[in-house]
Amino acid sequence: MIVSFISDNVDEFIEGVEAIWCIRHKNLVKLLGYSIEGDERMLVYDYIDNGDLHQWLHGCTTRTSPLTWNIRMNIVLGIAKGLVYLHEDSEPIVVHKHLTSSSILLDRQWNPRISYIGITNLLRPKSIARSLSRMSGYIDPDYNFTCPFNEKNDIYSFGVVIMEIITGKIPMEFVEFGRKEYLVEWVKSKVCDQELDDIVDPSLQEVPSSKELKRILLIALRCVDPEIENRPTIGDVIHMLQPRDLLLDDVSRNSSLAILIYLILTFFFSLSLSI
Repeated sequence: MIVSFISDNVDEFIEGVEAIWCIRHKNLVKLLGYSIEGDERMLVYDYIDNGDLHQWLHGCTTRTSPLTWNIRMNIVLGIAKGLVYLHEDSEPIVVHKHLTSSSILLDRQWNPRISYIGITNLLRPKSIARSLSRMSGYIDPDYNFTCPFNEKNDIYSFGVVIMEIITGKIPMEFVEFGRKEYLVEWVKSKVCDQELDDIVDPSLQEVPSSKELKRILLIALRCVDPEIENRPTIGDVIHMLQPRDLLLDDVSRNSSLAILIYLILTFFFSLSLSI
């Protein structure tokens, strides 16, 4: 995979490349090399030949998706493991800043590989702003584009990707009268109305159990918490994704109530901010 762009400062570009050169993890696309010619820059990444998650979720022409529920949950776990490496195991930490279903490549065994690592740090400030503006639906609507993008912003994007994987819907679409409908708000409304069956991607041949669906929905909802400080770390998410995690087992026994309480609390918190 080759990524090209324009950059003025050669030294800054090389420094940025060296910062991500040593990043190696089975769920991350490996950087193989780079090229400099005039003000043109080129990064060469490992080639993953099975497309990206966005294509398989939204561009599949078969009636039944090849992405079974188990495959989808393995993809979620693989993305989380890649983010753990970036957020907690790398020194210094790496914030992705552009986590979408299109940036998740899949190999022939459906293992996810996060791509475009460190790209945003190599772009010009104006290019970074344009890049973030194209992530509609993956970024908190209240995000201030003048503020630094940190790990908790990555967590929000990851929560949206989880919802995308569950529902098969895109993060933002235009509905009647040109109104924007955001996936996060759509999922929350379905949960509040207790219409969980409507949330699951209809192209799934086998639907998950009610307990499993509520468990992963609660994780996704926590990731997109409107209050950035309340979002879990990616390490917390890894623990919650483990099926034998004691805390999550306790929650999942009464997960419908847990989800509703969570939504009520976040609603009143956001209401208090607007007053």
